[in-house]
Amino acid sequence: MTDSTVTSLSGTALSQRPPLLEVRDLAKSFGGLRAVDRCSFQVQQGTITGLIGPNGAGKTTAFNLITGFIRPDSGQILLDGQDIAHLRPDQVFARGLCRTFQIPREHGTMSVLENLLLVPAGQSGEYWWNALLRPAQVRAEESTNLAKALEVLDYLQLSHVKYEYAANLSGGQKKLLEMGRMLMADPRIILLDEPAAGVNRTLLQSIIHNIQALARDRGITFLLIEHDMNMVMSLCNPVIVMSEGRKLAEGEPEAVRNNRAVLEAYLGGQYAATAG
Repeated sequence: MTDSTVTSLSGTALSQRPPLLEVRDLAKSFGGLRAVDRCSFQVQQGTITGLIGPNGAGKTTAFNLITGFIRPDSGQILLDGQDIAHLRPDQVFARGLCRTFQIPREHGTMSVLENLLLVPAGQSGEYWWNALLRPAQVRAEESTNLAKALEVLDYLQLSHVKYEYAANLSGGQKKLLEMGRMLMADPRIILLDEPAAGVNRTLLQSIIHNIQALARDRGITFLLIEHDMNMVMSLCNPVIVMSEGRKLAEGEPEAVRNNRAVLEAYLGGQYAATAG
């Protein structure tokens, strides 16, 4: 497949803005498997961008490359114009690019509140000598972090479980907790890996509402992988389609919904009747 095969669907005014995140000719192989094959796409500031495609299309590998969990064989990953492809995950995180995982990675033996309080970097209390030499500074930082954590829990409607062990939360509550941990880092962009997976419909609506509110009210940009097409089509704009490690198509949800090649190959029969 060459770049000339990429389907260009209807564009938006947002495409005129400089991208917050840009992937250029990204490539990664595992032995003889080309998981990501010179893939290129952009994520504009302030958007909720969907990344879809069949299993094995390279979506999660792209996430792992962008967030520094694995190194690319070639290509660039630009965050606000700066190449971050060589950075470690913690360095990427420090630049305001955060991610969640399909299977939440909470600290199960710690409370929900403690999970949030772990996130802020460079806390003075991490060093024992500061507790002896700078106790006022340590107390002030802890007070600030506690107030922020309580605000985040209230925002995500998790205040009622703040003292619960994280391991005891439902799947949907764990997804919200992961989002809360990201918010403690004041992110610029959050990559969400299947936020709807294993979540009941009531909590899924809460997750969708929070994503929309964070994009609207706090200007946080989102890039999300999701197999729930109803969620993608109602939440995301634009939608990027990957296949065989490359970008196949990109456009507004309705354009993707009505593109027969995309429907037949990647969205399945649930939308086939609406195409063409």
